[in-house]
Amino acid sequence: MHQWVDFRSAAHATAIGKSLLGQLDLNARRDHLSRHRPARLTSRTITNERVLLSKLDAQSPTVPVLDLQEYAPGTVCAAVPITAGSSVGCLALSLPLEHAHRLRQAAHTLNRGAAPVLLSLAI
Repeated sequence: MHQWVDFRSAAHATAIGKSLLGQLDLNARRDHLSRHRPARLTSRTITNERVLLSKLDAQSPTVPVLDLQEYAPGTVCAAVPITAGSSVGCLALSLPLEHAHRLRQAAHTLNRGAAPVLLSLAI
């Protein structure tokens, strides 16, 4: 995917950003959002901080985070959180909208592949 907005300013709209924000505690999330106010990037972007925080709280740490045209029209993305000690990260993929029907299966495959990556980080 073409990155057209600074990553920190788009965390609220991307699968990667939401995955990383979801691994932070509430104070760290609020700190980030106070420095990088959620801006509307597409008609699907969540800009309401309360709604965004609620969605992050509801996201299970074992389920991939999805971005359905929230960052870029015509693109869908998935990110899987990986944590090694106090370090957070994620694995992510993006697909053109015409392949959106493949996103859940691709995210599931990515999620299965995260364990070996996590293990290699721990060694």
